Parts: sequence; structure tokens; C-alpha cells
Amino acid sequence: MFEILIEEMKLRNFSPRTREVYLYYNQEFLRFCHKSPREVSHLDLREYLLHLIEKQYSSSTINLVHNALSFYYGRILRKRVGDIPYQKREQRVRVFASPEEIEKMIEALDNPKHKVMISLLYASGVRVSELVTLKIEDIDLQKRLLKVCQGKGQKDRYTILSKTVVEQIRKYIHSRPYQSRYLFASSEGHVTIRTVEEVLKQARHKAKMTLHVTPHSLRHSFATHHMEQGTKTEYIQQMLGHKDIRTTRIYEHISNKHLENIKSPQDNL
Repeated sequence: MFEILIEEMKLRNFSPRTREVYLYYNQEFLRFCHKSPREVSHLDLREYLLHLIEKQYSSSTINLVHNALSFYYGRILRKRVGDIPYQKREQRVRVFASPEEIEKMIEALDNPKHKVMISLLYASGVRVSELVTLKIEDIDLQKRLLKVCQGKGQKDRYTILSKTVVEQIRKYIHSRPYQSRYLFASSEGHVTIRTVEEVLKQARHKAKMTLHVTPHSLRHSFATHHMEQGTKTEYIQQMLGHKDIRTTRIYEHISNKHLENIKSPQDNL
């Protein structure tokens, strides 16, 4: 049913993750409205998005669904999808863990592979989708550099590695059960994003963490802690792979380090 959608996404060089997400939400939409793609109307699209809003999906998820449906029905099937507004994104405080909390989670795990997963997310700031597809040849242990091949936006970039994670990787490589090009190999090729999320959930539980740390939280921690130690914003932008430096500058406002030296007026009483 969605062969043309898959073909068009491949022709436009959408990332595998984007193709997967767009296909998933288009399938979910048809399950919701019980119609064929040719029968779908503008009102069906509107009703589905309102349904997601009522279910309290985040604005970013709803906008992603909006894009997925508009691409298929508007761009490919040439239907009039109407002028459905996008959600205004919520302004939320980004969750990030302290270095001590991250170390506590890593130490709580026994599996060397799982330790490296969490360490690498924090030490390099990579996205979880980039982590699972890392290959051995992308890691320069001597220079402590990591090459992210075709990350978000289909661009290559370099980021750094810590001395600690380099030693962890060295030991882990020699003990891997699968001899594969992938750093985190599995019988299916490489581990899934879901696997990494479950590992982090297990680490939080073992470390008795109340903070809801996700793989993306570790990326936030990487950026925030670099801001706090004075790393130039342009360097952080390069390591994170942000297209627009304004995205990176968000972390200037997240860091609370500068508040520690501000005196409260009550101290003058």
C-alpha cells in the first residue's frame, strides 16, 4: 500500500530513521480512520491530529506526524490537505544529569558493553540513532576522536572522546561476542535504539535514580557541561552536529553555573 511512499523517501535520500517514522505514522493514521489512502480527506487528517492532542502527545511528536501525513497526502497523492496549523512547541526545561549521577549509573551496570554505551553517549554527545550504527573504523582511539558518518541532515562530523571511554572501548573490543564492523553488534547487525533505552532504564533503576534520564538527556548533559567549563559555542555546535548555532545557544540558558555567583538581595539585609 505504501510502496510509492517508501520509493519517494528513498529518492529524496531521507534517513532510514525518518523513513521508518513516516511509514509508521501513516500506518497508524489509516488504522485510526479505517479508510484507504484514496478515501482520506482533509477532515480525517485534522481529526487524527486533534486525537493526538487529546491524548497529550508532545508538540514535537504531533508536528512530526503532521509532516509525515502532509508529505504522503499532499506531496505524493496531491490531495488538498488544507491549512492545518502546526503546534507551538512547549518551552520545557531540558533534563540533564550531573557527572556524578552519570558515573553512578555506569558503575551500577555489570555488562561492559552496556557501560560503554552510556559512557559513549555522554563522552561524545552523539544521538542514540548515531550510537547504534557506529563502526569500529569510525573510532580513532589514538586521537580520541569519533567520526559520525551521515548523521542528522546526512552530514559527516567529528566529535571527541574522553580518556575514560577510550580505555573502556579498548577493553570491550577485545571481549565482544560478535566480530563485526559495528561497535555494538548483534545477531541482526547492530543493536536497536530500543535496546539502548532499556539499558539506560536498567542503569537508572540499579542506581536508584529519580531523575528520568534518557539517551537524549546524556546529549543535553554533554552540551551543558561543556558550556559550564567554557568550551566555545562553535565547537559544541560542531560536535553536536547542529545546523544552526541558535540551537546550540539554548544550552547557554540551561546552564545554571553562572547563577551560583550571583548574590541574592536578601543577603544585603
